[in-house]
This record gives sequence, C-alpha cells and structure tokens, in this order.
Amino acid sequence: MEGEYDIKPVERDKRTFTLLTLLAIWFGAGISIAEFWAGALLTPALSLGMALLVILFGHILGNTIMGLIALEGEKTGLPTMVLSRASLGIKGSILPSILNYLQLIGWTAIMLIVGANAMNAVAKSLGVDNYALWVILLGLLVTGWTYIGPKNWEKLEKIAALLLLALSLWLTYVTLQRFSFTQLLSKPGTGEIGVMLGLDLVIAMPLSWAPLIADYSRFAKNRNAAFWGTYLGYFISSSLFYFVGALTNMAIGEGDPIRIIATYGIGIPAMLIIIFSTVTTTFLDVYSAAITYKNISPRANAKKQVLLVGALGTLLALVFPMEQYEGFLLLIGGAFVSLAAIMITDYFLVEKEYNATELLDENGKFAGYNIKAILVWAIGFTFYMGLAIEGLFGIHIPLLSEVGFRLGSSIPTFILVSLLYYLVER
Repeated sequence: MEGEYDIKPVERDKRTFTLLTLLAIWFGAGISIAEFWAGALLTPALSLGMALLVILFGHILGNTIMGLIALEGEKTGLPTMVLSRASLGIKGSILPSILNYLQLIGWTAIMLIVGANAMNAVAKSLGVDNYALWVILLGLLVTGWTYIGPKNWEKLEKIAALLLLALSLWLTYVTLQRFSFTQLLSKPGTGEIGVMLGLDLVIAMPLSWAPLIADYSRFAKNRNAAFWGTYLGYFISSSLFYFVGALTNMAIGEGDPIRIIATYGIGIPAMLIIIFSTVTTTFLDVYSAAITYKNISPRANAKKQVLLVGALGTLLALVFPMEQYEGFLLLIGGAFVSLAAIMITDYFLVEKEYNATELLDENGKFAGYNIKAILVWAIGFTFYMGLAIEGLFGIHIPLLSEVGFRLGSSIPTFILVSLLYYLVER
C-alpha cells in the first residue's frame, strides 16, 4: 500500500480498510491485560451493577471521541499528529509529537512487561520460569507484526480477532461458571471511589488512544468504515475485558490479572490470549511511534523507526520495573486529553477547512506556531496534572485534588479545553 509508512495523504484508490478490517484492528487493541486491570479498579468500590453501567457509559463517551478523530483521518487521509498541525501549527505540533513518541515507546515496554509477567506466571505452572525469554519473544512478535505493514494486516488481524473473540468468550464463560453472578450483582459497593471517578477510569482508556486513531482510519474506504469500525471494535472488546476484570475482583478480591490467570490454571488457552492480545495491542504503539516520528522529522525512514522502537521497548522491558515510569507515562497521557479536545473542537465546531496539501506545506498558512492553541493546550495539561497528581503521586493540591477525586481528570479537562479553544478561535 503506497504511503503506508509515510505522512502524506493516502489516495482514495489506495484505501483498502473496510469496516471489518478496522473493527478487527481495534477489537484486538481492546483485548489486553491493561483493560482487565483497569476494570478491576472499579470494584468493590462500586457495586458490580454500577461498575457495569460505568463501563458501558464510559466507553460510549470515550469511543465517540475515538470515532470523531477517525473521521478526520478518513476525510484527509492524514495521520493524527499531522492533523494536529491545523490547530497547533506545523512547528507547534512537534512538541506533542515528541511526547507521543516517548510515551509510545514507554507503553510498548509496559505492554511487554505485563505480557511477559503473565506468560511467566502461566509457564511456571508448566515448569518453565524465564521472564527475559518471554519479553524477547513478545518483543520480536510485536516488531515483526508491525514491520510487515498495514497492507498485510487485513487478513492477519481478522484471523487474530476471531481467535481472540473465541478465547475471550471462553474466559468469560469460565469466570461466570466459577462465581454466582446473581449473588455478586447484589453486593453493595464499598464507596472508596465515586461514580464520576469510576467513569474517568473508563474514559481514560479510549482517550489514551486519541493520538493514534487517524493513523489507521486514513486507510478506511469510507466514513462508515472509519467511524464504526473504530467505535465498535474497541467498544466490544474493551468493555468485555473491563467487565471481566470488575467481575473477578468483586468475586475474589484480586485485581491482578496475572495472579488470576495463574489461579485459574487455564494454561495453554491463557498463553494464547496473552500472546495474541499483547501483539494486537502493542503493534499499534510501535507503528504510530514510527509515523509520529515522521511528523517530527519528515525525511526519517519509518520502517527503521519500527525496528528502533521495537528494540527500545524490549530493552526497557528487560531493564526497568514498570512501577518506575508508569505514573510518568500516565501523566504524559494527560497532554493528549487536551490535544483530543482541541482537535475535535477545531474540526467540528470551529469548522476550520482542512486541506492536506496545506497541512504538509512548511511555508504555507499552517507554518510556525498557533500560540493561542498552544497556550490552551498547556492550560489543559496543567489543569489535568492538578486534578490527577494526588492519585498518581500522592501530592495534595487544595480544591483541585478534591475536584479530581470527585470528577476525575479527563472529563473536566476535556470540557475546559474545548470551551477555551472555541472561545479563542471564534
């Protein structure tokens, strides 16, 4: 596929991703241990019934944002970080691109760490204990899957999605067989977190994908494929895994999916889920890191960046424990709540005309910096940090920490940034 490793607009006749292709890609992205873990954070603080409502409503909101950015990619044929040039300016888009590049390397490492730990937990029951082996194996699989390129993902993603669907339904069935769903549904929540904070924990996950969405929807055949493929694929799988995480934590008080997998003793099927889910989630990070780097340095070789990002992610996973940088990466992610708000407001409310040729012209009307937009982005980032910093690092900021505890960080930040950006642009 021409342009699959470039930031130039993908021509209409080169776009081959159907609704089913994008649904398979985002279905694979939503099946991950990270979703399982996040779902477990909701219970027993919330009742299981309330957790289920929060999961569904949070994904409806979060996936709408994913779908809207997907439409921008389909309309222009451009990746996400290039689209951010329309609001921030070409040079202004470089800073969020650098942050995105760094966070995607970090998230590659985190996903490899989580996947390797889960593989090792299952492998121990089979008499094998070698964490480094699983990191390297998963790192090679992720890098190889990414390197073959979008042209070859279509068939592979559909096959992987079918296998993951079967394995996920089987895992859900096993979970429901072991616990009385009706009895768990009647248990009250303990109240450590409120409904709005729980909602924020759900919305944060689809929002974390915001800087990547258009990288894939630019290959969509039409608007329906772009929006509904992205929306439904991630909605189905991510909601399911959130629910299984919430269910198991409510049932046995265990929020660590690795220990749960080991407790279930489900061996080979669990290993297949871990391998496929790690690959189908993490390759998106590696590919988008390479495309993001092209927005920073347009002459860079993106395929070499795929190899570099895969190698760096694997090396980080081997050297550093996840706890040392997970909070930092989550904080960086706050920058992209603001960026998503600006991009959606700019495209759908300010209704700025997006011309792909002009967005790539370094001497045209989008050259340089849009200072107003960058200031709004910085205000939103700072506001998000103020709301989230106690939960991440234990630093209390009067008023902001109270608001963050009751309302979360993502929703207030998104609303504030959208309003500010609309006002300064109109």
